[in-house]
Amino acid sequence: MQNLLLYIKNNLTPTLAQILLQALKNSNNEKFFTFVLENIETICTWLNSSEFKNRYLSIKHPYPPLINPNFIEIDASRHCAELAWDLNLPLPKHYKFIYISPHGVGAAAFLRYLNQCCDVTCFASWVLPPDSKERYCINYMCLNDNTITQYAINISEINLPYFDKYLSLLDFNSKIICGVRDPIGILKHNWGRDWSKVLRNYPSEFNLTYDWRYYIDYLAHQNHKIKIDINELQQGVFIISYLLKYFNKDNVYYLDMEEIRQSKAFDTMNLLAINFNFTPPHKDKLDLFKIKEFRGYIRYLFPITLYANSKDINNTFYLNTPKNNKNFNIDKTSSIPIILDRKHINHEKIDIIQEIIKNDLCNDMGVYIDKNDFKQLEQNNLLFSTIKHYLYDFLYQIKITIDETESKMMKEKDVIDYFIKNKSLVYTFFNIFENDLNHLKQKFPNIINSWTYYKEFEKIYKDK
Repeated sequence: MQNLLLYIKNNLTPTLAQILLQALKNSNNEKFFTFVLENIETICTWLNSSEFKNRYLSIKHPYPPLINPNFIEIDASRHCAELAWDLNLPLPKHYKFIYISPHGVGAAAFLRYLNQCCDVTCFASWVLPPDSKERYCINYMCLNDNTITQYAINISEINLPYFDKYLSLLDFNSKIICGVRDPIGILKHNWGRDWSKVLRNYPSEFNLTYDWRYYIDYLAHQNHKIKIDINELQQGVFIISYLLKYFNKDNVYYLDMEEIRQSKAFDTMNLLAINFNFTPPHKDKLDLFKIKEFRGYIRYLFPITLYANSKDINNTFYLNTPKNNKNFNIDKTSSIPIILDRKHINHEKIDIIQEIIKNDLCNDMGVYIDKNDFKQLEQNNLLFSTIKHYLYDFLYQIKITIDETESKMMKEKDVIDYFIKNKSLVYTFFNIFENDLNHLKQKFPNIINSWTYYKEFEKIYKDK
């Protein structure tokens, strides 16, 4: 170690030495230390080069690469990804775009369209590890994976450790799709839902003896008191102005949530495919554009799996036999698994929901069974009819419950009324909105002007 420090002192200016020493200090990766020891001459040559000075030092880049990123052999391994992070290597630039999605702008639907309809791999940021290095490594490995031909990066929150470094290693001139929505609608979404449902405190597997009303209780909505956490809102909702500091604002395309609603989404994705050079949506996947992503709480209920077994027929739960003998031991070995899930393309399974119900719930969910199991089920009329009866009652009640939930859920008008009754909050939120929407107002006032409820909010602010 002493020899390394002496070499650094003799071959780098104090400024350059500090860049390297800080990187070593920030890392706990032994392989990185070994790499530096074995390649110290190459590292010092790069740090002393005019190219490094002009491209990174002169602009005071906070995380300049320790070796020339244009002349390094890389692969899709975890080892290379971790080493690249420690070396401050920018992510490969061939992702199609970065999708900025504040919480509540329709990201779940948009990502479904990208991944399932347009063959663009784009992981929802909220399912990724809450760690900047981990996200960098995932992106790095995917961008170096030859089997992934179309890739995009999603950002939907900013409260991650070392997130400044993560953003600094993205290309400043990246193409950006930035999701936006009337901020009153965003608050309705954030304040009006019971987010404890995300914890999914219910069994994910059941059989024909199970009282499915426990699932219905989970789906039921109870109005609750509004809890305002300004810090949380600024970490995951009003994040646009913070993020745009890291990118060329001339490359930002604002996508209003109204443009990806069911009636417009297919045409919008076709337009974006042209503008951002990815595969347009496949016409055979039009059914996926009928899904309402947040319909009640079914997004968080599914998937659940029914294990159907002839041994349970005599004890099947029905509303008129609620005291049936429950079989709490699920026999997975000899049962037929039937998965209740959101609507999706599945080439290995058959969706039999229309064998059970024929209403608009078919747009939002499916009942999936393996093709061979379905053939077996067709040969067992008693079991099949029992399953259909059991699931009909269950799905019928799901529809009633989620429709009731939608009617009870907070509306934009409720948010406006809340501000009228709590005028002390109006000034706070006006400043938050102004700061976050500043660039949008300058460049695309037509989007802002289309937001009916935001106009009502501005009137409250002016009249207060």
